Amino acid sequence: MTDALQKSLQLGGRHLLGWLNPDRDYLPTGSWCITHDLARLWDALLRLEDATGFVIPAHLEGAMLKNLHWLCDNPDGLLFVPPGLDWQPPKFELHTLREGILTFNALARFRNSRWAREAGHRYLQTIHRCLAPDGGWDVLKFDYARHFDVAEGQSLDEVYTHANGPDLTVSHGRSIEALVWYYKTTGDQLALELAERLARHHLAHATTPDGSVPAAIEDEDNQGDRQSYLYTMCGLFQFGLLTHQCDYTDAVLRTYRKAIPGLVNECGWVAHDLGQDRFQDETGNPLANTESTGAAARLALWLALHTGHTEYFDDVERLVRARLFPGQTTEADLPGIPDKEVAARQLGGWGANRFPHAGKGYNPSGTAEIVHTLAAVYRHVSARTPAGLFVYMHFDYADANLDITCSRHRDAAKITVRPRVEDNLLLRVPGWASRSSLRITLDGGPVPLRMIGPFAFLPKEMLLVGKEVALGYDLPVRRTAEVMPRGDRYQFAWRGDEITGVYPNKWPLPFYPTLEDPDHV
Repeated sequence: MTDALQKSLQLGGRHLLGWLNPDRDYLPTGSWCITHDLARLWDALLRLEDATGFVIPAHLEGAMLKNLHWLCDNPDGLLFVPPGLDWQPPKFELHTLREGILTFNALARFRNSRWAREAGHRYLQTIHRCLAPDGGWDVLKFDYARHFDVAEGQSLDEVYTHANGPDLTVSHGRSIEALVWYYKTTGDQLALELAERLARHHLAHATTPDGSVPAAIEDEDNQGDRQSYLYTMCGLFQFGLLTHQCDYTDAVLRTYRKAIPGLVNECGWVAHDLGQDRFQDETGNPLANTESTGAAARLALWLALHTGHTEYFDDVERLVRARLFPGQTTEADLPGIPDKEVAARQLGGWGANRFPHAGKGYNPSGTAEIVHTLAAVYRHVSARTPAGLFVYMHFDYADANLDITCSRHRDAAKITVRPRVEDNLLLRVPGWASRSSLRITLDGGPVPLRMIGPFAFLPKEMLLVGKEVALGYDLPVRRTAEVMPRGDRYQFAWRGDEITGVYPNKWPLPFYPTLEDPDHV
C-alpha cells in the first residue's frame, strides 16, 4: 500500500501523455472526441504537476497549446472540431463546455496565461449569448450550427438531443464547478454571473426538498449520465460555499445522504447512464465507468472538508481503495492482453468496464477525470489550520509541514507522521476502526490516547521537530453482497475499506481476487 496514491497518479499521468498521437500533431486521437479529450488532458496534467511535481515534456506541452489555439479558432471561440477534416467528423455537442472552462482555468492558474484569460472570457461570452431565458439553449445562435444539415421537417434541436429538455446537467450543470474555479482564478465577473444563473436553474431542477433525484432526471426517456449529475452537485456545493448560501450547500448535503447511495454502490460500482439505459456491459447490466466513481469521491471530499462531516473522508478513502485503485490497469494486467501495442496504451488507464467488476477499460477522458480527482485527494490529505496539523486521510503524503507514510500488513494498519513544524497534531481515525484496537506511539514508546472528536490528538509540546508519531489499528473483516440491476448477485470480502475478494469472478482483467468461499460468514 506504500505510495499507492502517488504511484497511481504517476501511472495515470504517463497514460495521458501516451494518448498524444505524434502522427496527428500530438492530438489525443482514437477516443470519443479530440476537443473533449484535449481539454481534459490539460486540466488533469496541470493539476497533477501542481500536486506532485509530475513532469510534462516541453515538446508535448507546446504541441498541446498549439492544438488548443487551433480548436478554439472559430467564430464561437469554443472547442469545436474544425469542419472539413477527413479523419475527424465535426461533432456538435455541448457536453464539452465544462472541459473548455477547466482548461482555461488551468492555464490561467498554473501558467499565468494571459491568452487563457482572454480566450476564456470569449468562451463565456458565447455561452452567455446562446443561453435561452428558460435555461435551455438557443442552438441556432452557435455559429458552428450552420455546418450541420438537417432533414426537412427537423430542427437542429431535434438532431442534437442534449440541447434542451428536463435534464441540462449533461451540458451546463456539469460546468458550474469549473465556472467557480475560473472565477476564483481570474476574477472574471461573467464567470460568476453565469455560475449564479446556472446554479439557480439546477437548484430548482436537479435537486428536491427531500434529497431524491428529480423524477424527470430518472425518467427512462432522459438521456442523462451519472457523472454529469455528480459534477452538478459538486458545482452547486462549490457555488454555495463561494457565495455563502446555505440553500445550495444544504441541498447537496440532502442529495448526498438520500440519492447518492442509490447511484453509487458501496463497492464503488457506478453506472454511466442516469435515466434511459443506453449502454450495457457484456453481462447485460448497465455499463459502469470508474470516472463516475471518481466524481462521487470528489463530491465526498468537498463535503468532508467544508461541512464538518468528517465521516465522509471514510467514503473518499473507500471509493479510492475499493474501486479506483483496483480499476486502474497496471503491469500485472498486461500479460493477459495479446496485442502488445494495445497493452502499452492501456497501462495506467481507467474507463468503461466490460463486466461489473472486471474487463478494465481505458480512455483519455475517464483517466483524466480520475487523475483530477486523485490529485485533489492528494492535495487534501493534510492541512495546517489555527488548531494545528490535521491528517484527514491515510495516504502517503509530504509537504513543508509533515511527512506521512502508511502501511497495511495482514489485519493491521499503521500511519506514521513526522512533523516538520512544532504544532498540535490531529490524526483522523477511520470511523470503521475499533477504538479498542487503537495504538499510538511517540518515537516507539506508547503514549495515552486522547481523542478530540474523530481525531487522535497530540499537543505540540510533545512534538518536537523530528519526532515520529505512529497510529496503529486493526483492519476488520466483513462480507457484503450487492444485487445488480439485471438480478445477478455479487459477494465481497472486505478488510477495512479494501475489497479482498469477489464472487463470481470469471472474467478477464478482474478488479479483485476471487472469493474462494462464497456465502461463508
